[in-house]
Amino acid sequence: MTANPPLTATRCESRRVHEAEPAAIVRRAGADDSAALARLRWLWRTTERGEHGLSQPDFEAAFARWWAERRSRHVGFIAKRGDDAVGMAWLAVFERVPQPRHLERLAGNMQSVFVLEEFRNHGIGRRLVEAVIAEARSRGLGYLIVHPSQRAYPLYERLGFAPTNQLLHLDLDTLAATAPTE
Repeated sequence: MTANPPLTATRCESRRVHEAEPAAIVRRAGADDSAALARLRWLWRTTERGEHGLSQPDFEAAFARWWAERRSRHVGFIAKRGDDAVGMAWLAVFERVPQPRHLERLAGNMQSVFVLEEFRNHGIGRRLVEAVIAEARSRGLGYLIVHPSQRAYPLYERLGFAPTNQLLHLDLDTLAATAPTE
């Protein structure tokens, strides 16, 4: 197994595609892409979000085990330029309670759409989101939700996502952190 060169990620506040797209292939990820996806996820969360925990190699191993157990419900997509992974997106598929007219009800959550800063504003993020939408449609999902960053919000709107007043959100992590101790 060859070691991959370290990738870097930094914060970017850009919003629209202004340049020609670099040659990047977006496709459904397979088991062989697990290390590259883990590396992208680790870079995003540590560099842009300032999260710390497992080392990159330990996270890659834990991520591979996690995804191996959930591959049918968590569909990964990868953007590659040559041999380098430059972006990712995920579709988390979940079952909904049956109805008398529809016993099999599925929905999706688009998660972890991320493109390395130097490859942003070239349409790669859009192509990743479009790949997730196509997968959701092919699986017959009833709806697809996303919790976009403020920067990415216009991209999702351009692709047909719309705000709704039917969804409420309770951040249990924040709630637990601010709950008074007895």
